[in-house]
Amino acid sequence: MDVQKLTGLGRACTCDVSKGLGGYTSAEIQDWKLENRKSKLEKAAPGQSIIDHKEFDVLELRNRAQKTLDMGMGPGLLSALVRPRKQTFTDQRRITTIMSQALELEFVLVSSDYTTMTAVSKGIKKFGARFVLVPTAHDARDCLGRRKVDGVFVDMEVPGAIGLVESIRKGTSNSKAVIFACGASAKQSTLTLNAGANFLLRKPLNEENVMLHLSIAKDLLVREQRRYFRHAVSLPVMLKDGEAELQARMTNLSGGGLAIRSAKPLKHAGVLDFEFELTMGARVSGKGQVAWTNAEGMAGLNIQTLRGKGKEHLEAWLAAKERDSEKGSKPKD
Repeated sequence: MDVQKLTGLGRACTCDVSKGLGGYTSAEIQDWKLENRKSKLEKAAPGQSIIDHKEFDVLELRNRAQKTLDMGMGPGLLSALVRPRKQTFTDQRRITTIMSQALELEFVLVSSDYTTMTAVSKGIKKFGARFVLVPTAHDARDCLGRRKVDGVFVDMEVPGAIGLVESIRKGTSNSKAVIFACGASAKQSTLTLNAGANFLLRKPLNEENVMLHLSIAKDLLVREQRRYFRHAVSLPVMLKDGEAELQARMTNLSGGGLAIRSAKPLKHAGVLDFEFELTMGARVSGKGQVAWTNAEGMAGLNIQTLRGKGKEHLEAWLAAKERDSEKGSKPKD
């Protein structure tokens, strides 16, 4: 199996994990596993979380992660050693049930290492989520600047990995994404956590430990995803930058922001006033910041403030959408 074949991707690509990774067939992956089984067994237990040598159950790890996220996504989330154990049939059924109830999540995987990509892609597939694969920190910044994601797996052997973690935390559209740092050395651990990583996974990774960390992070991922879940709409929206007004079209809406299409390009990080009307004459107005833009005239606006009864109207509309979704009915704009 030629690793160069993978590192030569040189661009971001969306992976269909049901068809294998990067074009490799299941037979090729099995051959690769057999060739590397011996070397894996000679190395330390794979995929372990760090930092001190205490043991915690999954519930305690999740609670520790939740506390740190509540303090503003600060650094230094996990300090535990998770001992891998063989999964029982009951465990596998429980994980399947949890994943079937989860909202569809999206991750970015930053790596050009075949072992890492294989383990993470299989774990994400079992989690019922999708991912975008990018081989370099530069490609990751470009990708994350154009889309909202729920989590990021960063191979710490990628050049510029720590800087990438810092830039995600300082960014606008994905500053609260859950970051999984893969393969950080003991020396790198403190730097990685200080940069903003939430979880540290020791290499070589395997599918089970990726699933374990995703399960621990599930509450964080789903909570943030629900906050930013975008409901598809097609509504006119008025934008105002100073004295200049611009008519645009809203394509989706959440409690945290909206996506719009406009004839005139918007300035990234610019602050705009907006106003639109929901059902039954409920008007929502406020101020927002442009989080991302693309060449097709699309832009994402993070809501900063809402005026008057805007928050009340928006929350009522979102609650109605969620009820419609739970009933399996088609939402009404």
